[in-house]
Amino acid sequence: MWKCTLCGFCPKDFECPGFDDEIRWESTYARGKVAIVHALLEEPELKFQDSGLARDRLFSCTGCGHCSYICPSGIDVSSIITLGRKKLVEANNYPESHDIIVENVRNFGNPFGEKAARDTSWPELKMNVDADTVYYPGCMAIYRTPEIGLDTIQLFKIMKENVRVLKNETCCSGVLYRTGHVDGIEENTKLMLDEIKQNPPKQIIFTCPGCLDAFKIIYDSELNEKFENTKLLHFSEYLIDKLSKLGDLQDKIKELLETKIEAPLIWHDPCHLARGLTIYNEPRAILEAIGIPYIEFTQNREDTNCCGSGAGVRSAYSELAEKTTLLRLEEVKNSGARTILTDCPFCEYQFKSVIEKNNYDLNVLDLNTLLKELVSLK
Repeated sequence: MWKCTLCGFCPKDFECPGFDDEIRWESTYARGKVAIVHALLEEPELKFQDSGLARDRLFSCTGCGHCSYICPSGIDVSSIITLGRKKLVEANNYPESHDIIVENVRNFGNPFGEKAARDTSWPELKMNVDADTVYYPGCMAIYRTPEIGLDTIQLFKIMKENVRVLKNETCCSGVLYRTGHVDGIEENTKLMLDEIKQNPPKQIIFTCPGCLDAFKIIYDSELNEKFENTKLLHFSEYLIDKLSKLGDLQDKIKELLETKIEAPLIWHDPCHLARGLTIYNEPRAILEAIGIPYIEFTQNREDTNCCGSGAGVRSAYSELAEKTTLLRLEEVKNSGARTILTDCPFCEYQFKSVIEKNNYDLNVLDLNTLLKELVSLK
């Protein structure tokens, strides 16, 4: 864990969302944050567990993993920071805004405190309970970006895929893990995981990279759940071999771009998907197979830059989150693109919020929504 060589690559080689490029303090970038965690774990006499600086530095990390990706020593900075957050939560030293998130997950099964909107506004989700494929929409696609979940359901139906949802679906608890509140994960997910074990599907399909990351990585490390007989797939991985079931789409591209979507399009790789799960070829293969033209950000795939909202930063440090989003949006404007295309509900939500607040003349669209719009053209 403590093999940092003080090379200084982390403040120079990428745009860390938490790095303050005005004051340039050591504690605002990866190397300094690792040192803070070292002090928390190895030097209790310093009483960093009570430090406001330690709290603000560790909880202002979006968990994007870019520092881990570029670190020449191979240090998993994100995991170290998460470990530090756990220690601060144990010391009751964390952002107050995270309390409501934790309480909402505990009481409502989602971080927003919403009741089961899916039961009333998602009639399309009444599917075959015996299907061996499960679709896990996640909280964002149910409560904040419902068009993504609904459009995905429509794609399943158009392809005549036999799919079900979980009766006891709850928040994946990724937000609990990433904000250091790991003690609530097992209790929150027990009914859902029991349901999966009692009627194990062959595969679970996700539209949220953060949820897929939780099932694949967090449940393994925190709950020893490995899903050995169940494939865990992002929808783009699932779709790539079934694309022909959507019909001939290439003849509809021109009409789509003239009537429904403003071109040029620029593809944004979500951090969890591209860097955390190394899924970035499949979405591009889908776009290229159907002939959708798009341009790339300068930093893309595993080198992608963060949208700014992850790991509780949006709720606790909203100005920092917005600042990070604006950096990405400036590149969009400079590229000449009119529409950001992505496949992460949280990225889409953050982009849309900041675009609206700052009156940017830009659009944001999920890949599945684009596909549904394309299929719907006569």
